Amino acid sequence: MVWHFIDRWLGIFAVAPHCVEDRFSQFSFLGGGSKVWQSFMHMIWFASLWEIWKERNNKIFNGKECSILQLVDKTKSLSFLWLKAKFVSFPFNYHSWWLGPFTMLGIC
Repeated sequence: MVWHFIDRWLGIFAVAPHCVEDRFSQFSFLGGGSKVWQSFMHMIWFASLWEIWKERNNKIFNGKECSILQLVDKTKSLSFLWLKAKFVSFPFNYHSWWLGPFTMLGIC
């Protein structure tokens, strides 16, 4: 379900594969194959995986878990922070990122 909400946030409407490797390939190449696009999608992919992994550990070791929407919100926050760290002069604000990164970048 997390991937479903990430896709909706990004404006991606495609059938999700069942295999993780296929999901990564689809996620990387949706919308184009430029290096910048792939790098951008990889950053969101890794932020998503990192948040899922942390949530899994939190559930196993602490018995706590957050909702799917909270997990997606954490992914949005982390990906924005990573982007700002990589591109210090990134001209967009967090609110725009939260609503939809590709819309604000003029990609979708």
